[in-house]
Amino acid sequence: MSSRARNRRLWLLLVLLAMAANWSCAQLLGGGAKIRSRRKFIIEAEQMRLNLPASERPYQLRVQIEDFSVSPLYDRNQMIFRLTSEEIEDDSYNQWAVRPGDMITNAVADHLRRAGLFTDVREDFVNANPDLTLTGTIDAIERYDSGDRWFARLAVTMQLVDNQNQIFWQHRFDPNEIEVHDPDMVFTVQALRGLLRENMETAMKDLDRALLIRKASLEGRDLTDLLQGNDNGNGVHDAQQDTTQVQLETEDYKILPGKLVPEERP
Repeated sequence: MSSRARNRRLWLLLVLLAMAANWSCAQLLGGGAKIRSRRKFIIEAEQMRLNLPASERPYQLRVQIEDFSVSPLYDRNQMIFRLTSEEIEDDSYNQWAVRPGDMITNAVADHLRRAGLFTDVREDFVNANPDLTLTGTIDAIERYDSGDRWFARLAVTMQLVDNQNQIFWQHRFDPNEIEVHDPDMVFTVQALRGLLRENMETAMKDLDRALLIRKASLEGRDLTDLLQGNDNGNGVHDAQQDTTQVQLETEDYKILPGKLVPEERP
C-alpha cells in the first residue's frame, strides 16, 4: 500500500473519531441541550412614590456623592449565594453588569436627584465646595439559598456629613431582606431593586423632615406650628388644625432655639 493511501485512511479514521466524540458529548448533554451561557443583571433607580405635603424642597444645599464602599466579599461581578452563615458560593453564570459598589451608588444618586430635595447633586464640585457629602457602605448584596426557600438581601448604610465631617443624617436599610418565590435569578434581582426603592422612599421622607427642621430652626421659626396639623396628601393643610403637641425630640434630633444638634446614639 502506498504512503498516500495510508495517509488518506489515517485522515478518514481521525475524522470518524472526531465525529464519534462529538456525538458522545451530545448524548451526555442530553441530545439537543444547550451550553449554559452567562447572564448579566443590573439594578437601577425606579420611580418612587413620595408624599411630602409639608416639604419646602428644594433646599438650598449642594450635595456631593461619594462612591459607596463595599465589603470585599461582594466587590466582584459574580453574584453571591449564601448557603449558611459560614458557607458562600459565587455564580460564574449569573453576574452583575456593573460591580455592586458603582451600581448601588449610581442608583442611590438617581433616587436622590429624583426626590428633588437639593438644588444641586453631583459626583464632583470643581469651583465650589459641597454643603453636604453623601457616603455609604454596602454590607451585603446576595441571595440566601436554603435549598427550597430563597431570600434577597441588600444591607446598606448611608449618611450625609457636613464640612466638619459631622453626621447630619443617617439611614440604615430596614427591611433589608425579602423572600423570593422563584429560583430564577431574575426574580432575586427584581426583589433587590424593590428593596432599594422601598428603603429610598423611607429615607427621602426622613431626610426631608430633617432638612425642614434644619431650615426652620435656622430661620428662627416656630417648629410647633410648622410640624402640627393634618395633611390631606395634596400639599394643603386641612382647615381644622390638630392641637396635639408635636414632640420636638426624636431618636435622631433635639431641637434647641436656633440650633439643630444631632443626638449621639447610645
